Amino acid sequence: MRAVLCTNRRSIYETLFSFLKNEVDSFEVLTIKDELLDKIYLLNPDIIIFDLSERGNKKWKLIKKLTSAPSLREIPLIVIMPRKNESFIQKICEYEIFDYLVEKILKCELISKIHKAKQMIEINKELKQLITKDPLTGAYNRSFLMERIQEEIRWSLLYREPLSIALFDIDYFKKINDNYGHLTGDKILKEIVSLVAESLPNSFTLGRYGGEEFFILMPNTGEKEALRICDKLRKKVSKNQFHTYSGKKITLTISIGITTLNSENLVTMDELIQKADMALYKAKERGRNCVIYLSF
Repeated sequence: MRAVLCTNRRSIYETLFSFLKNEVDSFEVLTIKDELLDKIYLLNPDIIIFDLSERGNKKWKLIKKLTSAPSLREIPLIVIMPRKNESFIQKICEYEIFDYLVEKILKCELISKIHKAKQMIEINKELKQLITKDPLTGAYNRSFLMERIQEEIRWSLLYREPLSIALFDIDYFKKINDNYGHLTGDKILKEIVSLVAESLPNSFTLGRYGGEEFFILMPNTGEKEALRICDKLRKKVSKNQFHTYSGKKITLTISIGITTLNSENLVTMDELIQKADMALYKAKERGRNCVIYLSF
């Protein structure tokens, strides 16, 4: 489990680090500044601990974003209160906060809450697997994908954060089915989803759009970063060895089309997907095994 502590107090960091150094796989501390959310997106933690001792309303604005952003709100959030009082409790109840601690923090209490968060994460993973995943590949299904895109578009426009999307498919996939059979085709789809999923940040969403076509949703990601990530993914796929149903090793490539929604682009979900689809078509026209970006 990867834990992130958001605080401007060294004493809190030292206390929690001593408590959790043998309980979590990694423990990072972030100062409570304007770029805090950007750093959390990059770290992709499993749990966030937030110190509420900071004065002013900035902390509550950050709490609101942490508990409402589509790609962050599922991360369990534990807040630290400098003291227990009615106004803090009422404020906490306004948000989807997992739990809270009151100073002076007890090690046994903190570890107990961390363990409960772990259990909740596992339960949520199992439920999401049943409801939202494509049964063959394990990627998110199209129904869930459409809901998440709508959420991310609203969030992107509200908070003026870039949202990039990519459509990719397997080059000459029909030949794989024709030459090796549909069982091999299914095996290749599962292998490529596994490879792509392990290569993407946790805040990204990988979904099966249809057949051998897949969708990558990249929140808080601009054009340059989206291109860098997708080209790195394309290269990784081309160097990988996949396996036929009989065990024979084969190579394959993918083509990727990308576009980005910025705050000045008032476009619909359909227009966004269509633009990425046009970029994918151009990638195939260019000879496949490449990444094409189209802007609005």
